[in-house]
Amino acid sequence: MANEDLIYRITRAVYDRLGSTVDDTTVEQLVTDIYKQVGETRVDSTDGSSSRMIISVFGLDHPGIVAGVSQILAEARCSIIDINQTVVQGKFAMVIIADTTRARESTAELKDRLRDEGQKLGVRIYAQREDLFNAMHRI
Repeated sequence: MANEDLIYRITRAVYDRLGSTVDDTTVEQLVTDIYKQVGETRVDSTDGSSSRMIISVFGLDHPGIVAGVSQILAEARCSIIDINQTVVQGKFAMVIIADTTRARESTAELKDRLRDEGQKLGVRIYAQREDLFNAMHRI
């Protein structure tokens, strides 16, 4: 069974059991824990990678947002693979795909640092492993 299909099935089961109002962070943590217990270690390139992270940033535009997020990634030794940002009528939106292969910290620690930086910058930052992001967005 492909990794993305397995993650999708686990995610669907968690949502079915806990309901659609459950917090996405809770679902991601449960799916990650269950997935690790199942013992799947192979990642197909079409499924997304557990060593890449999707980072979404939303808020009111002001100087320093890109710098603040990219500084966190640089300090963690993560490479930015792709980045796209736009400003629409003063609203800022950005998506980054980062390679976390050489990260000096865990995904959870990196997510916490990004969330904290978002609070300092006055924006919302969401970060998720690419394989989980792909599977969860199929639902």
